[in-house]
Amino acid sequence: MATTPNRIEKNWEAVVPFLKRTWPKLTEFDIEQVSGRYDRLIQTIKNVYGGNAPIMQEAHIKQTLQTFLNDLEKVNS
Repeated sequence: MATTPNRIEKNWEAVVPFLKRTWPKLTEFDIEQVSGRYDRLIQTIKNVYGGNAPIMQEAHIKQTLQTFLNDLEKVNS
């Protein structure tokens, strides 16, 4: 199985609608700037949503993305 960053980039077109539903404060500009880059995506979500515990927030973001990608790949296989 590919790493999450590679999976984000590979499935970017399917990821974008998920991002809009899951993190609706992300703007079109934010999403365009991320352009499939995992590290930028994590940082952008953290910047837009803020939070008191950045490490916990990042872990939650990564887990949410991982779950979505796993489900997406099950549907596509």
